Amino acid sequence: MRIIQISSAKNFGGGERHLVDLCEGLYCHGDQRRSVEIFVALRAENNWRKKLSFLPKGNVINLPLKNSLDVTSARKLTEFVKAKDIEIIHAHLARDYPIAALAARKTRVKVVLTRHLLFPLNFLHRFVLPKDATFIAVAEGVRHQLLQQKIIMPEQIKLIYNGVNIRHFAEAKKSVGKENLRRQLNLKSDCRLIGIVGEIASHKGQMDFVRAAARVTEYFPEAEFLIVGQDGSANGKQQKSLENLIEELGLQNKIHLLGWTEDVASIFAALDVFVSASLTEPFGLVIVEAMAAGCAIVATATDGAKEIINDEETGKLVSIANPIELSEAIIELLSDENLRQTLGKKAQLNAKEKFSVKIMVAQTEKIYREILSQ
Repeated sequence: MRIIQISSAKNFGGGERHLVDLCEGLYCHGDQRRSVEIFVALRAENNWRKKLSFLPKGNVINLPLKNSLDVTSARKLTEFVKAKDIEIIHAHLARDYPIAALAARKTRVKVVLTRHLLFPLNFLHRFVLPKDATFIAVAEGVRHQLLQQKIIMPEQIKLIYNGVNIRHFAEAKKSVGKENLRRQLNLKSDCRLIGIVGEIASHKGQMDFVRAAARVTEYFPEAEFLIVGQDGSANGKQQKSLENLIEELGLQNKIHLLGWTEDVASIFAALDVFVSASLTEPFGLVIVEAMAAGCAIVATATDGAKEIINDEETGKLVSIANPIELSEAIIELLSDENLRQTLGKKAQLNAKEKFSVKIMVAQTEKIYREILSQ
């Protein structure tokens, strides 16, 4: 099989992690090459190209990918698909779907479209998407949203959960340990460490995390809190609001803004409790990563979190936008080491059984082969 993956994303996030893991899993199988040749089309100003370094240089190409109606990109993609005898075009962002559809129409190849978000598709997609396009929804909530729009037939929508590298996160927990990050941040070795990971944005709930932290410190004065993530808003206004709230609550010496790091596995390895405080979340890849690391987890009951976490079995679910309830769950976990250990172990086992990259890659490859056999 010869597949080209397309993404116009400039920055690296959960969807891009999904694409890289899928490409690597399809391209390599242990020390053996699979019977799949992978190509990737990215925009020229992409800043995560190096993550695809395992592919031959000629297999990663530049396209302008300026917008959904970028005819130049569609033409260049068409030429590349013909030249390389590509059989499937797989697009990962909604703005790239029309470009993939136009190229597919010219070359008569199959189209696969991965959907990561709950936002509805727009009127353009209704008119340009091929009738035989296959959608991959990364969560049940995403699949339900696609069904509600009635753009494509239900049998064209396949559910494949995002996967993570379970071994990578599990090994980091064992090899890095809890003390390493504490030393780096000059924290006491016996402090309680609670963290949240993700883009600094209003819907990610960092403000509620800070409010919860204020209450947790009343019960655990030795507690320290990490906010790991980068502000993608204009002029950094989200982080400024966050910093103002931290100062207002007198938590400047308790809450550490670490920015973004590629080594999130080391963050999870150090935490006593991981928190997801999102107001909305279609899936929550970072929750699965925390599960893979064996973290005790508190998460707001978004659609994505409810699909991933079994409440009181693999984590604790709390009401959305309720800092008091969030703090109570954190306090309960900090008060009971045995409960933290039990939830963490069950979470790690569940991640291995349901959310591994290996499963995601195998299911995607199966869909490719089914499409080509039709």
